[in-house]
Amino acid sequence: MSKIYLEAMVPGNAKKYEFMADSRMTAGLVKAQFIEQVEAIEKIKLFEDRNKVLMACLDLNGLLQDTDILGEVGVKSGSRMMLI
Repeated sequence: MSKIYLEAMVPGNAKKYEFMADSRMTAGLVKAQFIEQVEAIEKIKLFEDRNKVLMACLDLNGLLQDTDILGEVGVKSGSRMMLI
């Protein structure tokens, strides 16, 4: 396992969160875990339709596809992510 630490921003509630992931995980799996954990922390449903949530990497200046593997597309420890 190759641990990376990510900062996730959620404009819907104007907050930032820190997460740990594996660089071999897909963006779709990481996004699903982000959503689950953020909603558990906040104790509210922030995302009406989880299938419509997009994840962007601000350091790579673009959206990640659900099938992208984090380490292969350049996401590394300290990368800033945004759920939109």
